[in-house]
Amino acid sequence: MKLIFIRHADPDYLNNTITEKGEREAELLAQRMASWKNITDIYCSPYGRAQDTLKPALLKMDRSATTLDWLREFDYHVIDPFTKKERSVCWDILPRNLYAEKKFFDRTKWSSVPYLKKANIDTYYSQVCYGFDTLLEAYDYTRIDADKAIYNCLPHLTDQEAACDSHLLASQKNLDDRNIVFVCHLGVMFALIGHLTGISPMQLWHGFFVAPTSVTVLGTEERVPGEVMFRVQTLGDVSHLTFAGESPSASGYFGNVTAF
Repeated sequence: MKLIFIRHADPDYLNNTITEKGEREAELLAQRMASWKNITDIYCSPYGRAQDTLKPALLKMDRSATTLDWLREFDYHVIDPFTKKERSVCWDILPRNLYAEKKFFDRTKWSSVPYLKKANIDTYYSQVCYGFDTLLEAYDYTRIDADKAIYNCLPHLTDQEAACDSHLLASQKNLDDRNIVFVCHLGVMFALIGHLTGISPMQLWHGFFVAPTSVTVLGTEERVPGEVMFRVQTLGDVSHLTFAGESPSASGYFGNVTAF
């Protein structure tokens, strides 16, 4: 099974929608999504910038989407202990401060850093992860342990198939052809990817960037029948923009963004 995460188009944060550039990006994204096969379900953040990004695609695909409250941006305010100022997100701290705290890089301890704990970030993170795992259970993927990013499912291959090492072949058996789309935000997307891969979200929030309307794909790897983990196959792809001559937006990045 594939999980397809799409960040909203270039945002107009003040008006909770997307900019004119964002509208162009959304149209190009819609063309790309309309060509996809076997899209099982589509889910969307309740925020206007995500909803407005998805509208053109739904029209082209003649589909509907389900809005999930926990797919909202992970925009819970904190007081930055280094600047003493209120921040609208719990990341984007200076690199020198990030590397001064080892807990930030621990997938089980990152949210116990005092300023995050005081803002109840651990509670909000747990709510997002619980919502996502509950959704995955509807597709027959059940997490075996809160601290282990491994999921049980009905087997999609036999013991004999599992014993054959085929991972170096160019083409392999599609064990689960369902594809689930999530149109949301950079922050909540990386929170979920951290949960699915066993990585501290702080590392993802500070070490990676995905541009507006970028496509990120995680797939299941079932090496033991009935036991899977999720692995990133594509991160932040914006080929639908670059092929059309539309430069990716740098919104959310401290500097210029170039697609090659």
